[in-house]
Amino acid sequence: MLCLSGQAMKQRKKPSCVCFLVLAGLLRAAEAIPVKANVSLFYFSTSSNRTEADKCECGLYGVNSPVADAQGLVVIPNSTNLQACTWDTAFAAPRLPWVALIERGNCTFTEKINRAAGQGAEAVVIYNYPSRGNYTVPMAHPGTDDTVAIMISNFKGREILRKMSDGYQVTMIIEVGKKHGSWMNSYSIFFVSVSFFIVTAATVGYFIFYSARRLRLARAQNRRQRQLKADAKKAIGRLQLRTLKQGDKETGPDGDNCAVCIEVYKPNDVVRILTCNHLFHKSCIDPWLLEHRTCPMCKCDILKALGIEVDIEDRVESFPPTLPREASHISSVNEEDNHSETASSGYASVQGTDEPVLEEPAPSESDSSHLVNNTSQPPSVDVLPHLDNPGFEADEVQARDAKS
Repeated sequence: MLCLSGQAMKQRKKPSCVCFLVLAGLLRAAEAIPVKANVSLFYFSTSSNRTEADKCECGLYGVNSPVADAQGLVVIPNSTNLQACTWDTAFAAPRLPWVALIERGNCTFTEKINRAAGQGAEAVVIYNYPSRGNYTVPMAHPGTDDTVAIMISNFKGREILRKMSDGYQVTMIIEVGKKHGSWMNSYSIFFVSVSFFIVTAATVGYFIFYSARRLRLARAQNRRQRQLKADAKKAIGRLQLRTLKQGDKETGPDGDNCAVCIEVYKPNDVVRILTCNHLFHKSCIDPWLLEHRTCPMCKCDILKALGIEVDIEDRVESFPPTLPREASHISSVNEEDNHSETASSGYASVQGTDEPVLEEPAPSESDSSHLVNNTSQPPSVDVLPHLDNPGFEADEVQARDAKS
């Protein structure tokens, strides 16, 4: 059985090639299975002129024997050695076709068969050891040419010898029987082959199902990550921006460092204030929030804090697949928030577009702090409360004093 080679062998053709090789191996094994022989025995009594018949499927063709019919008068060696292993073994060969009956043991099957065939035996019948009882085994006897050779059980061989010792003339007819072994016949080979293909198909099907499932889960995971990034962009766009000034407590000697880059705050640094009132450099915290969506210091989730987190699986299942992914949360965000997200400088920086960041011009020296989002965003922007931040309270008090 030939197989495809090269790249095709390594890809789709390899399983098919293996299947055909296995099937060919099964067929070759079936051809090597020994074949049973039907043995018909006719016992003729010269004293009573009566003939007794006996037929059984008790023979087994040798591995090197031609599977063919044979018949003749049964003849045993003349010497007391029934194993026919000595060089002087002789058979009282009649003129009629005759079959040699030999006991197993002391020499090879090839020697026994060639010694009888050399004296004109039509076929050679070897009966098994006494300890093997009613069992037979396949004989290997290379070099015996076209001599038909079978093995019978010790019981059957002893029975023929008793009849011959009682004066009977025994005639044996050997006919081809069926393949040996009920567990290995044409039907069993067919079922084994079918079972093999079924198991192979089931294995390939499971592999395809497993691969498709892994691919589907990977795609779902990618969709979840993209959706979380989109939500994170919206959340970042709604967070407050602030430009630090000279004299702010963050730029003073007692000011904290940015927890992301571990550098001190300097005047004119643009910082982003999270919902937990922790602030960081805008250029540091925006990429962090885009990937983690939590505060680096207190692990506060900005999506939950801003109320824009929605279960992604429910959102995907509740909308038709033909709608864009952004349509799944339109009901949770109003039009004003959409406008504010587009105009927000933080969202524009994360989105990576070419739109300019709308920030207020640099304030005068009299201002102590400046909120970029309060002046640069449209009036419809929702500004988060920041009453817990003392810096913002001071900004509001100074703003009211300036107006009065």
